[in-house]
Amino acid sequence: MYKKKLRGRATENKVVTSHSLKFLFCFSMYISKKALKNHFDPRNAPRDTYLLCKLQWGETGRPWIHWVRNEYYHAEVYFLEKIFKMKRSNNYVNCSITWYLSWSPCADCCHKILNFLKKHSNVNIDIYVARVYYAEDEKIRQGLKNLVSLAEVTIAVMETEDYNDCWKNFIQGGADGGSQTVDFQLAVDKNRLKLKNIFEDLPLIEYLKLEGTDKDH
Repeated sequence: MYKKKLRGRATENKVVTSHSLKFLFCFSMYISKKALKNHFDPRNAPRDTYLLCKLQWGETGRPWIHWVRNEYYHAEVYFLEKIFKMKRSNNYVNCSITWYLSWSPCADCCHKILNFLKKHSNVNIDIYVARVYYAEDEKIRQGLKNLVSLAEVTIAVMETEDYNDCWKNFIQGGADGGSQTVDFQLAVDKNRLKLKNIFEDLPLIEYLKLEGTDKDH
């Protein structure tokens, strides 16, 4: 899951404007239909990683939503190091985070998510991925295993209800993603098997947690 030095007042203004637009871009609530359709289609293999997030502090209230894609940071790291710090409440209120990722986390991101959760015991993260990133890479496999071994983490492949949730909540005004074709579902099944293969040697309790993923999100 990644400026030539400018001089003069005019170029400085351009830099500020560019930075401001990038900031707003990264904190946008809604994604375009085209981006959602192309980047979360498991049949495709786009280069960028997109992250759609729902963040809920406490048990009540409306979740805060946003999306971000990898640019100078991996999308997961940008969320943890930039966005969460700005949206955090306090360490005494439970925080539930749902991520929809176009690619599963790389080894380095797994490590950073793990360290983040060690520092924030009040946070849990449910991660749903459109496709599995380099499923044969041993460092990535171990990173995903380390993550899912935590009680605060769930990792699963996106299913029909997850895609419906994305179309409903991350498209302005809501939208219908349409019915999934046979080859689309086959690609979902293929990624589900990849993830199952990675986790197959986990203790039984972890396997049951994966099989019984709570889909009420």
